[in-house]
Amino acid sequence: MSFLGGAECSTAGNPLTQFTKHVQDDKSLQRDRLVGRGPGGMQESMRSRGMMGGQDQMMDEFAQQPGQIPGAAPQPFAMEHLRRELDQFQTTPPRTGSPGWAAEFDPGEQARMEAAFAGPQGPMMNNGSGFAPAEFARFQQQSRAGVPQTANPVTSGPSPMMSAFQRPMGMGYMGMGGMGMMHSAYNPMAMQQQPMEATTQDKGKGRMVELDDENWEAQFAEMETADTQKLDDEANDAIEAELNDLDRSVFTSNSSKQADYDAFENVWKKVQAETAASRKLAEEDTEFNVTDSLHMGDMGEWDSFDSLNTRFRDPQLGDYMFEEENMFKNVNNPFEEGVKIMREGGNLSLAALAFEAAVQKDPQHVQAWTMLGSAQAQNEKELPAIRALEQALKVDPNNLDALMGLAVSYTNEGYDSTAYRTLERWLSVKYPQIINPKDLSSDSDLGFTDRQILHDRVTDFFIQAAQLSPSGEQMDPDVQVGLGVLFYCAEEYEKAVDCFSAALASTESGTVNQREQLHLLWNRLGATLANSGRSEEAIEAYEQALNINANFVRARYNLGVSCINIGCYPEAAQHLLGALSMHRVVEQEGRERAREIIGGDGGVDDEQLERMIHMSQNQSTNLYDTLRRVFSQMGLTMAAATGAQLIARTLRDVGVDVIFGIVGIPVVEIAEEAINLGIRFVAFRNEQACSYAASVYGYMTGRPGVCLVVGGPGVLHALAGIGNASANNFPLLVLAGSAETTAVTKGAFQEMDAISFLTPHTKFAVRASSIDFIPGAVKNAYRTCWYGRPGPTFVDLPADIIQGKSTPGFRLPEPETSLVPFPPKASGDPTLILKATQLLKTARSPLLIIGKGAAYARAESGISRLVEQTQIPFLPTPMGKGVVPDSHPLNASSARSTALKQADVVLVLGARLNWILHFGEAPKWSPKAKIIQVDICAEEIGRNAGTAELGIVGDIELVVDQLVSSLSNWRYAPSPAEGRFPSLLAESAKKNEAKAQNAALRPTPQNSPLTYQRAYHIIKSTLNSLTPFEEGNIVYVSEGANTMDISRSMFPLNHPRQRLDAGTYATMGVGMGYIVAAHEAYNASSGSTKPKKIIALEGDSAFGFSAMEIETLARYRIPALIYVVNNSGIYHGDTTTEDAWRVLQDQTAANDTKSANGKKGLRSTSLLYETRYEMLATMCGGKGYFVRTEEELEAATREGFANDTVTVVNLIVEPGIGKKIGFAWQGNSAQDGQAKL
Repeated sequence: MSFLGGAECSTAGNPLTQFTKHVQDDKSLQRDRLVGRGPGGMQESMRSRGMMGGQDQMMDEFAQQPGQIPGAAPQPFAMEHLRRELDQFQTTPPRTGSPGWAAEFDPGEQARMEAAFAGPQGPMMNNGSGFAPAEFARFQQQSRAGVPQTANPVTSGPSPMMSAFQRPMGMGYMGMGGMGMMHSAYNPMAMQQQPMEATTQDKGKGRMVELDDENWEAQFAEMETADTQKLDDEANDAIEAELNDLDRSVFTSNSSKQADYDAFENVWKKVQAETAASRKLAEEDTEFNVTDSLHMGDMGEWDSFDSLNTRFRDPQLGDYMFEEENMFKNVNNPFEEGVKIMREGGNLSLAALAFEAAVQKDPQHVQAWTMLGSAQAQNEKELPAIRALEQALKVDPNNLDALMGLAVSYTNEGYDSTAYRTLERWLSVKYPQIINPKDLSSDSDLGFTDRQILHDRVTDFFIQAAQLSPSGEQMDPDVQVGLGVLFYCAEEYEKAVDCFSAALASTESGTVNQREQLHLLWNRLGATLANSGRSEEAIEAYEQALNINANFVRARYNLGVSCINIGCYPEAAQHLLGALSMHRVVEQEGRERAREIIGGDGGVDDEQLERMIHMSQNQSTNLYDTLRRVFSQMGLTMAAATGAQLIARTLRDVGVDVIFGIVGIPVVEIAEEAINLGIRFVAFRNEQACSYAASVYGYMTGRPGVCLVVGGPGVLHALAGIGNASANNFPLLVLAGSAETTAVTKGAFQEMDAISFLTPHTKFAVRASSIDFIPGAVKNAYRTCWYGRPGPTFVDLPADIIQGKSTPGFRLPEPETSLVPFPPKASGDPTLILKATQLLKTARSPLLIIGKGAAYARAESGISRLVEQTQIPFLPTPMGKGVVPDSHPLNASSARSTALKQADVVLVLGARLNWILHFGEAPKWSPKAKIIQVDICAEEIGRNAGTAELGIVGDIELVVDQLVSSLSNWRYAPSPAEGRFPSLLAESAKKNEAKAQNAALRPTPQNSPLTYQRAYHIIKSTLNSLTPFEEGNIVYVSEGANTMDISRSMFPLNHPRQRLDAGTYATMGVGMGYIVAAHEAYNASSGSTKPKKIIALEGDSAFGFSAMEIETLARYRIPALIYVVNNSGIYHGDTTTEDAWRVLQDQTAANDTKSANGKKGLRSTSLLYETRYEMLATMCGGKGYFVRTEEELEAATREGFANDTVTVVNLIVEPGIGKKIGFAWQGNSAQDGQAKL
């Protein structure tokens, strides 16, 4: 005979086939659970077939690995059923030996002997009968006959891979009839050799033999001898071949034979112990104490006993057990609360409590019972789910939702026969024409053959039901799912895939394809695909489930498992970690929602709250076990993370892709970890430059820039960038190291109270108090610097926090939950929008002022529409240039003074009424001008000359869209009598442009230095010949008084955020940092398209603040073209020749500077005469040019533009002796002789 073939030995009817099925496949179909089906098992929901390796490998691991996965907690068994069943023993009437038990030892029928060995689901593992005495007798026959044997997996220690199967066999259903015997040893290790269930089914037609209680052992030996005589040699050969083939992977040796035999002797001794225990019951020992005969061990070890794998009897779980503490008891409509929580993907434990309260208020609320079952099933609590759904059926026996849910849950828990009968019952309700409810299968216990017959019968019924529906999208989805479950159980995966796919494609309304159920259906499809070896397709299905319900932990877990199957271990680890982080997110949501329900504290402390919502139930040891296995495959360990690692990972997760900084003790570790994570780290030579770079990076990208510096002096230097970000409203996060927390006040290394120092200058400043505090602090600081009015924030990181290790079990949130989204946007007050619209329509001289806030808001599209639609002239501020192209005919930049003086209604978009705009006050502005301010910050409204009543708080892009809509088709078109404003602007622009053009076109006399205007004209003309001005392929950086002021008007922009200058703070020294930031924003990121050339126009004084960053540019291969406009002084130089300058130098050195006219010695604005700045580039491997003439300047420009490394052009210009100090465009009205800044 063959153990793996024949009519009696089908897939469902053969124990060895069932065993191979269990060690490779997931038997949980429709389980939709996170944890395994047995205590601590690895059989997660919808697990793919190949996850744990092939059959031979699995059996070998099971046979040879005695321990749990290292680090995994031992898996307890649940005591719930045990306690309930023991209670039943006290009231159970006396019983005698069951005829069914004796029937198993019938020596007269070979078929009965086969059936006895062909126990359900596999030898001693997942079956209900395990090793019956007849099976042991067969083994003894083979041993005595010299049949070679392999090491049996059951006799070995538990495998970490097979922990789902390590459970006491026979527990949980004592006293439910069928046997009259009870096991004597309940040690989890010993129980691997115990029969799982005390009944073995009759499958033949042989006679029944009643065993005598006194002489049963002798009778059994006689049967054994008789049976041995009937076994033919051919059958023995087949047995040997099958066993050897099946256990090929298990190490076999002659020395192991005796050990194997001894192991089975142990089995037999336990069978004898069972008999003794059964006799004791049969003798009506009413004082029988279970613990007298059973080794119970620690009662806590049995807490998960009800999670057994495969059962043959109907579950008898009793009534639903409610939680004693439930905050929903006082809620008016707890059912609606539960539905809302489920719909929003919230905390499932909380939803279950709501439904519990609902059914306690109304025990006849069938929908509440059904929803309770659904919530518990999805929350990894299948047995409470079954109890709830069974209660629903008591209220409404024909409830289709409850029946389908029960069928799925029964399948998940291994109650296959009950699942088949439940599906049959569901079909009789929905399709009575196929099966009459009166003709349903009986509830009697079934053996393997009978269960297979039932399976085939129900499958045929479902096929008939499917044939009743039209083909295509009109198929009944529920029928398809039921059919898919049945095919899955038979391992007909391709058919099961077709059924689940048909259910998803169906347009008909059913239970399984409702919106709130679709994620479950996609997960079931994924599991089936995975078990059929189609992991890539399974991954797509799981992703569909997650798209529908992002908090669907089981699908994320299964996604990780499929990644394991295809060898993508890093991706698997990411998904498994994501599943763990989902628990924390849902837990926190549950806590917050519970607090809402009970109203603040409500007299409930945190411990009570945790107990109410069962937060521990959301954890899964299976997740950790699988994660450990993935890390093992990757050669990693789940070691505690250091503070530096947590900081770097948090920065990555919130969305940071570049950090600007200078490292030292203790922050170097943070930078190194960031680099390891793929974050670009740009190391500067000075904290000022890196903080400037980080601040303006936020302006260009719209996301916060991040700066990392050391403590003490590093923080002091970074204050420059913090101040720059604050003045310009740039989003900036500064991280700094500091002294150890235990050394504060002791004079520690670089000790400084940075929090007190920076609080006045930042939006948010915090010191990390522990490692676990880091993720929240960094995320909050990142969000705060970005949301609302942008500005700087600061996080102080003590050395012991950076270098310490996280607490055991601490995990960062999943990146998807940590990523900080773009700030919410607010529209303007509709009333104020209407008021502004009316003012603009009635204005004689309207003007738009476009500030860098409009550029930061990305409002260029809406503002361009506003200008085109209304034809209102506009005036950009220096960094607002390009929001509307400078080439636009309505640009009033060339008539700036006239525009401000004549305008009667001014719409200010993202600009402040500060010194740049003369505070909005006379005499630069008309004293009668009405100013409409649009700003994200309410504090700016009404500032200086602004009028609070006319201010609009909101996002500029949205407010401009509102204005465009409100103005409709109105256009500014003044009558000739009232329309002097456009003509005044035109006249002023013409005059000023002619003056600038004359200065630009005036040739430089021989042996004379270039003027600013002539030099800029040559640079601009040359650049325009190399790249079209309209394409916006250049980013301009400019700093220095004359350099910045004159270049602003000579280098027009047609694109926003491509001019960076000293800004609101008029900060000198920003240039080199701004170059690096522009490169990172426009060229270094993965999303960059065509690289932009960065052109810097640097005054020699401003360049000196951060000139050493030329080395930084060279190190990172940033091919910037830098013009150092060299007049040998701040604002202006002292002499036109080097000899004259040397005289002044000698006078200063001799302290001979006293004079009536200020003509002796170097002045406070003097710099070294014609310093060779270009050599900084050449010494760093770049290109340097010293330029005096127009020809040299054009040649250097062409070559420098083409260079692929940093280039410095040292441009000598006129010294400007005797010229006034000031910004010409500012036009200050100070008296002659006063310095102008």
